[in-house]
Amino acid sequence: MPAIHVTFSFEAPLILPINYQHLLQSFVYKILPQEEATQLHEEGFQHNNRTYKLFCFSSLQSPKTLYDKNTKKITFHDKIILSISSIIPEIIEKTANFLILSEDLKIRGYSIKLHSLEFDKLQVNEDTLIVKAVSPITVYSTYEKRDGKKITHYFTPFDKVFEHLIEENFIRKYEAFTKKPLSEQGQVLSVEPIKVNKWDKVVTNYKGTWITGWKGKYQLKAKAEYLSFLLNTGLASKNSSGFGMILPENTLPTRD
Repeated sequence: MPAIHVTFSFEAPLILPINYQHLLQSFVYKILPQEEATQLHEEGFQHNNRTYKLFCFSSLQSPKTLYDKNTKKITFHDKIILSISSIIPEIIEKTANFLILSEDLKIRGYSIKLHSLEFDKLQVNEDTLIVKAVSPITVYSTYEKRDGKKITHYFTPFDKVFEHLIEENFIRKYEAFTKKPLSEQGQVLSVEPIKVNKWDKVVTNYKGTWITGWKGKYQLKAKAEYLSFLLNTGLASKNSSGFGMILPENTLPTRD
């Protein structure tokens, strides 16, 4: 169950809108193996009336960024790192091969090139894990008002419902992948924020919809098998749109 941490370099500064989520998703789908990406996009893994893609990717990580609040654009002045993980090893392996062989990569018209690529097994053997969210974790419920309009409420990591909905999401994804019900009774996953503050709150516009998510550090407790599954598929909702990727805090990618 591998992941990859991909470092890209570029000659001129890379300037993107602060709400670059959809741009990055489009780029990721271009570098994924097309047969598998099409199958995931059109079919995925089914659980009742829900579909799960079972892969996730990080926000762009870089030590040198500049945000212009007037233009609402972010400038990357150094290399950028993109992490991608999946419970399906072939997706990661084929993506890595594609990147190694590619000479003309572009994101929003900017030419970028592969600088380095690092594989990461993302497998744990303990039942407690400290993780860092490398893309925002988004947890929400949608309600319908009497007039038929729908409203969405986003929960913070300090709301008990946050943990409950993440656990329910995990169970559905796990059952979709294994095609069998989870055998345990009672709580199977706990999620505790251990270093989360107001600066970790992320509000982004994704294809016309405002989404709230949270970065920061969390302590997860569950069977090692379940924790490994979450590292490879993401935490909570919208993982294949660039939300909820987590990494063990001691295995974050370097920026050499």
